[in-house]
Amino acid sequence: MRSIAIATAVFAAGIGTVQPAGAQAFQGLSTTGDGSVLYFSSPDRIAGSGESFHSKIFRWDATNGFQLVAEVADTGTSVGCTTANFYQLSSPQVSADGTVLAYTGSRPAVDARYCAPSEPNQGIVQQNGMDRTFTGSLGLSPDGRYVITTPADAITNGYHFVTDLQSGSAAIVSGAFNGDRRRITDDAAVLTTEPSALVLTDRFGGTRVWQTQMAVSDAIVDQSGKTLVYLTAIGPNHPGAISAIDVATGTEKEIFTGFSPGNLYLTADGSKLLFTNGAGSGVYLYLIGVDGSGQRQVAMANVGDAVLSGDGSVVYANSADGGLTRIDVASGNATELAPDTPIVIAAYRPYPPATTIAAVGSVITLYGPGPAGVQQVTFCGQPVSFSKGQFLQFQVPWNLPNQTCDAIVQTTSPFEAAISLTVQQYDPQFVTDGNGSALLYHGNFSGPVDAAAPAQAGEVVVAYMTGLGPVDQNGMLSKPGFFCRFDFTQANLSYVGLAPGLTGFYQVNVEVPDLSEASGTLTCGWDVSTEASAGFTLGPD
Repeated sequence: MRSIAIATAVFAAGIGTVQPAGAQAFQGLSTTGDGSVLYFSSPDRIAGSGESFHSKIFRWDATNGFQLVAEVADTGTSVGCTTANFYQLSSPQVSADGTVLAYTGSRPAVDARYCAPSEPNQGIVQQNGMDRTFTGSLGLSPDGRYVITTPADAITNGYHFVTDLQSGSAAIVSGAFNGDRRRITDDAAVLTTEPSALVLTDRFGGTRVWQTQMAVSDAIVDQSGKTLVYLTAIGPNHPGAISAIDVATGTEKEIFTGFSPGNLYLTADGSKLLFTNGAGSGVYLYLIGVDGSGQRQVAMANVGDAVLSGDGSVVYANSADGGLTRIDVASGNATELAPDTPIVIAAYRPYPPATTIAAVGSVITLYGPGPAGVQQVTFCGQPVSFSKGQFLQFQVPWNLPNQTCDAIVQTTSPFEAAISLTVQQYDPQFVTDGNGSALLYHGNFSGPVDAAAPAQAGEVVVAYMTGLGPVDQNGMLSKPGFFCRFDFTQANLSYVGLAPGLTGFYQVNVEVPDLSEASGTLTCGWDVSTEASAGFTLGPD
């Protein structure tokens, strides 16, 4: 039983080095001026639909519920080191009157010696039943008249484009812009930040600069460009703070201090500010006047992200666990639009590095927020048993043929999460330490092989692997010809089969040959297409 205890501790330590990600099922919240319609992006899909699991744009309203607005299901053909299509859609931005929707499509951008330069982003504007595309990431003015685009070259060289959607005219304006909707006015002026200054650049290139009293971590501007609000992150000698600047007079006032304020959002007239602040029991939503008056908590805790309607009547917020809620500001009534919803970011077996291969019989760990409420997991169209804790795990069925299919995670949410994996009968992989060396254990399971307890020539040591394929009724490998070698020296094997008590893992008992070097490469498998290699260190004699 000591083998089980040792291996379990190692596997737990391996996956534990990966920290939960900040991604959520509902991202980039954007709402109309009256709060009647919400837009967001998500890699999840409406449960039971045939939608892809690329990031897509969705809409919600009280009459129609959730609807898919935009999707690029096909990545397109490979174009050098990227794809033809901009298939990851994100950052939806809707005009106050709801007539204009803009978002950004992205694709991989590999910066390598033999890769031709390629633009990673494309802006899309939906208006009057038509789509218009723009080069680079995109920001929309709150009134929907102007788009601000920033191609990759523009970020590097410090400029952006301003396009008037009514006239079609476009102008190049000095100053790189990050596309944040909260930093754009109706008149297409954009707010940028310096460590201790705010810069407002109009669409003709004119700039105004305000030196701030405190360091700038984030900043926003109201639609009219009359009020600037900036955030100062908590530091070693000061708390976090929020300060407001009156553009006309230059007057600055600190309106809030707290442990971790963030997520700033102004009403259209700049009179009220929505923000979050951390407390011992969670992250809470607050509203406050830009003069510092009337602070009150909005009825929600454990907030991940939020957006405020232009008239200040509605807040949409997603929880840190992945739920989505609509809050009526006047009454404080909260309506759950979707319960905690999982998102699948990556798959492991079940430790880093991430994998796209689901080897039959192996355990797959699905990594991403929100596993607690999972009710069903299907893989290749069939339900599979799963366990849930910090991470969600399932064993790949032994009887699956080689194919590519989805692991789909379902909860009570109207959305489901998934990841596409390729099933293979054989895909050997070692359990390794953080340095990529195979974790070897003494054959008597007294502990790991290391410099303090080195293995000796002739000793049998134990390695753990995954992806060694089907086994017979005794748990031994079905496919003959399996070998292991230390560098170029073949090793004798006394056992190759399922690891007792460790679902989804194989145990390989290998005799250490008489080696001239105490470190090198351990290789196990059948041939060059079905073998795995990892470093080994046996320690001095």
